[in-house]
Amino acid sequence: MKGTFKTTAGEIAAVTGGKIISGSADVIIETISTDSRELGENTLFIPIVGETFDGHDFINELSEKRKIVCSLTMNEGYEKSAVDSGTVLILCDNTLHALGRIGKFHRDKFKPVTLGVTGTNGKTTTKELIYAVLSSAYKTHKNIKNYNNEIGVPFTLLQLDESHEAAVIEMGMNHTGEIERLSLMVSPDFGMITNVGAGHLEFLGSMENVAFAKSEIIKGMKTGSTLIVNKDTECFHIIKKLADESGIKLFRYGLGADADLRPDSFKLTAEKTVVVYKKETVTVPLYGKHNVYNILAALSAAEMLNIKISRAAEALSNFVNVGGRSEIIDREYTVINDTYNSNPLSSLFALESVCEVFPGRRKIAVLADMKELGESSCVYHVKVGEFAGARKFDHLLFYGEMAEYYEKGALSAGMNPSSVKIFDTKEDIADYLKGYLKERDVVLVKGSRSMKMEDVVNRLIA
Repeated sequence: MKGTFKTTAGEIAAVTGGKIISGSADVIIETISTDSRELGENTLFIPIVGETFDGHDFINELSEKRKIVCSLTMNEGYEKSAVDSGTVLILCDNTLHALGRIGKFHRDKFKPVTLGVTGTNGKTTTKELIYAVLSSAYKTHKNIKNYNNEIGVPFTLLQLDESHEAAVIEMGMNHTGEIERLSLMVSPDFGMITNVGAGHLEFLGSMENVAFAKSEIIKGMKTGSTLIVNKDTECFHIIKKLADESGIKLFRYGLGADADLRPDSFKLTAEKTVVVYKKETVTVPLYGKHNVYNILAALSAAEMLNIKISRAAEALSNFVNVGGRSEIIDREYTVINDTYNSNPLSSLFALESVCEVFPGRRKIAVLADMKELGESSCVYHVKVGEFAGARKFDHLLFYGEMAEYYEKGALSAGMNPSSVKIFDTKEDIADYLKGYLKERDVVLVKGSRSMKMEDVVNRLIA
């Protein structure tokens, strides 16, 4: 990943808390990159250490070939190549955190009204909805693609300029402490937690720990600012307690009477989700009950930033979502492509939505593994299987290492064994469905990103 950032090596050392151990502080920097394959003019290279790679391995080659003018490092051993090539070398404590400090340094130069979004599900769709609403009234900045981590967010912040009046920044995480670092970087005027669900339990251990991790967004918020929260989420009491202790106000959206913002009514169809709020009809071309909550989150942002609901409704009427998220594809039969990712909460919403939106039609669910659930993985796959079995899907097809647990849950809920099948390959699933599906059937395809269940979708629609 790379971005434009004009500065000097001396300023980089000061911002990151690093020390120049070779070269001149006056060297001009115009580009920052974490990828040795993506370099620009007068590049500062920031080597990132991952599970299977270490960017430090490229420092000597980049320096010797004079492809960069400066490099950060948190290890010794690169001084000779820096001296020989005239490259500036800056020693810092942690290159990833140094990148974050650079992003924050740039963010603090500007004063856009900033809204930070985190949560287990719906972050990206909610961010895009909020962006559409805010853009109707302000010059607004946002993350592109899935640039929501400790690499993507700093580069997103580096793209801010004096023209931006507002920004909506999505924040993702896998481990404790990540949202805190991102929030301190972003300094959101408004925070948002879309929900707390069973995601990343492999690293966090429990739903309560997920709530604590998402609530780290408070760390970068000023006392007296507002956290927008889905009132209907799991562990809301934890979020409220932490907000109260930090002097953060809560604005709650949801479907219950105790929410600060709730719809007068809503309606789901395959083509759109319709929410009526303050007598305004908000029609968004999105599918699924989970998107009712995402729309309420966007309307909450409109309320916080004093944007008229009629204006927000107009902005949302032509919304186009990111691919692979509850995407409806009509052929003779209907395919619901929900293959971008999966966890227990998103799976329950997906299964429930199929039943609500398509009554009277044959329904098939193709479910693959939900990843990063740790020791709770078997339990959650059984629960999702039970949920699907209880809703009387006509056919349930399972794939992956957890398929037997899906099957166990479905059968325990009374599903006919002849209507439940486990497959060894995605090709077999697609071939089976091509022979099984009839006109007007509805088939949901869902699985975690690493399962690449879009392979099934592509075969079905080819």
